[in-house]
This record gives sequence, C-alpha cells and structure tokens, in this order.
Amino acid sequence: MTLASVAPMHELTEEALIAASIDEVWRDLTDPAVLAEWIWPPRFETSAVIDPTPQGPWEVRSEIAEMAVIGRVLVAEPSRELRLKWRWEGEEHTTDVEITLDPVADDATRIIVHHTGFQTDEERESHIEGWSNCLERLVERHAPA
Repeated sequence: MTLASVAPMHELTEEALIAASIDEVWRDLTDPAVLAEWIWPPRFETSAVIDPTPQGPWEVRSEIAEMAVIGRVLVAEPSRELRLKWRWEGEEHTTDVEITLDPVADDATRIIVHHTGFQTDEERESHIEGWSNCLERLVERHAPA
C-alpha cells in the first residue's frame, strides 16, 4: 500500500467592525458599482461584475493594475453570508472565500472573511495583507465624519 502525501491547505480569517447596517454592508459586497468603489485602491480604477445568486459571477478587475479575481457565487444568503469560489485571472488554482455578516449594537456590522485552500504560506500571507487592506477601506468608507 502506498500513502499519498497531500500538501496542507492554508487558510485565514480576517474580520472588521463596520459602522453600517448589515443591509448596507451586504450592498457593499454585492452591488458591482459599490464594490468597485472600495475593494481596491481608487488608483486601480476597479470594475466589477456581480450576480449574487448561486453560480452567478463575482468578478473584480483592474486594467491599470493588470489583475482580476474571477469568482463564482456558491452561496448567497442576503445580509448574512456570501461564499465564493475565487481564482486570480491567469491562475488555475481556486480557493474558497466565505464572508459572513453579523449585526452588532448601534446598527453596526461585523464582517468575517474566512479564506481557505491556499497552497503555500506565502500565498496565505499575501491574502492576509490584501484582505486586511480591503476591510480597512470598508471601515473607512463607513467611518463617522
């Protein structure tokens, strides 16, 4: 009998508290024009295509930065959970992103991003930085003036 060795999969969890209602944060994730405003830095001139229904596309693209995420919606429970199959354009490997929203006091929302399926620590680390930056922009978007 031969045992196959399987490379361990790496994962991350990032979260943030957003000073906005759960419905507003859901819109931030599922309205293409709104998502494009905050997901990447403004200089990227981001565009998005989203159909928040099972098997619908969830794509974010920057021609200037020459990068894109090609996603597919796996689960879309409005104002609760968005789960995506996630792949960087030009790569074959896909990962899984689960975004959950929890209401908290004062009409705020806790957003939790659980991203799994990374093949290396380096890949995981770059996504930790990326998600942290994205969530920081989302926090700033709803920060009280």
